[in-house]
Amino acid sequence: MKKFVLAPALAALAMFFWGFLYWGAPHHLPYQALGHLPDEAATAEALARIFPATGAYLIPNPTAGDEKMAAQMKKGPTAEVHIIKESMTAMDPAGLFKGYLHGFTLALLLAIMLNGLEKSFKGWTCRAKFGAAIGLLVAVGDYGDAIWWHHSWTWVSAQALYDFGAYGIAGLVLAKFLTAKPATPAS
Repeated sequence: MKKFVLAPALAALAMFFWGFLYWGAPHHLPYQALGHLPDEAATAEALARIFPATGAYLIPNPTAGDEKMAAQMKKGPTAEVHIIKESMTAMDPAGLFKGYLHGFTLALLLAIMLNGLEKSFKGWTCRAKFGAAIGLLVAVGDYGDAIWWHHSWTWVSAQALYDFGAYGIAGLVLAKFLTAKPATPAS
């Protein structure tokens, strides 16, 4: 139970706290990568009129055909819009709970991987390094969004830094719980 419930629960809590510090940091450092609109209220009203329903939209739309897509890409602009038409509550407790469960699931999967590789690791530092290595892999994977979906490199970098930190922190917590205690010699 300690390996697969308590350890992932504490690792998820540490990841949750990291997210609180990172995304809620003074001056919202990661958000410096975002562009700013002169009139957000007017933009929101225009978006509500333009997009018919909650969902994801690509401009140009790949289903419009290769020629139309190529022409629009050459002409510009291009956009990826994720829109939610319904109202929502900031810092919604249900959303926070889902976020924690997501972190728990990630920490549980990392715990299972670390446990399965137990004999490959000599000590807790090896397990912690493995968690950081997984974080590095995920962070580098984040850059696919900049390459394939044309997301801002600075925004993707902010997400990559967060992901690397989250997995590194989870690896530290899990390493503490998943490192076997040395056997004490019988007297």
